[in-house]
Amino acid sequence: MTEEDNIVTIGLTPELQDEAGDISYANIASLGNIDVDDTIINVEASKAAIEIPSPIQGKVIERNEKAEDTPSLLNSSDTANNWVVKIQK
Repeated sequence: MTEEDNIVTIGLTPELQDEAGDISYANIASLGNIDVDDTIINVEASKAAIEIPSPIQGKVIERNEKAEDTPSLLNSSDTANNWVVKIQK
């Protein structure tokens, strides 16, 4: 999770990637308001199916549609590819 100019970019941590295994499906939250603990992404992976809650309240202003179309991008350690949503505080 990184923040710049009140915009928080949330991605998958290496620990979560290890816990989940290879991700084969991702359903990312829609644009719009989001509360703490609302789901930002559901993933299905080789080791687990995981629902990840939002750590903050705000407005989803961008979602990684490439990762939803090609979930294997979320397996990457490259933060340019493995981010999920951008939330404006």
